[in-house]
Amino acid sequence: MRIHWSLAFTCAGYLTLLVAGPALADGSNYNEMLKGKYRFSTSKTCTDTATGSTVHLHFLGTTTYDGDGHAKLTERGTIFLPGPFQVSFEETAELTYEVKRNGSFTQEGTFTATDQSYTLTGAKMVGQIGADGSVLTLGAAIPAVKETLAFAGGGFTERFCAASGTAVRIRPE
Repeated sequence: MRIHWSLAFTCAGYLTLLVAGPALADGSNYNEMLKGKYRFSTSKTCTDTATGSTVHLHFLGTTTYDGDGHAKLTERGTIFLPGPFQVSFEETAELTYEVKRNGSFTQEGTFTATDQSYTLTGAKMVGQIGADGSVLTLGAAIPAVKETLAFAGGGFTERFCAASGTAVRIRPE
């Protein structure tokens, strides 16, 4: 009887490896799911950690994903400050991203003003790739992460932001 039980356990072990083996050894590069050039529109609301003041931002731009976890972003935007004030800006970013098996992804990186007047670090977005890969939904990380906006002339501000947006693929790569 001992031989039959050990044979049964051995067979069960091999069956488990046959089923789980491909998943464990998959080694897939899910970042390949996100490749191409996308045009996006994003809105963001940020609260300064020191003063509690709130600003609203709106961005339009493009992001090119390389399918290997790196992306380049260019965008133009407007900041709506308290009172009737607004400021336009342009910036670029080098991003890294990671796609999960279910098509959700995170992206983060450093943003730099095209006129070199500031650098933004700590910005992180989450997203979901649509079924056919042509549409992305974007949002701020939850819980919110602290962003640091450092000015070229000295000084900085820290803030927490909420964001949402959509991107549409305009060219596969």
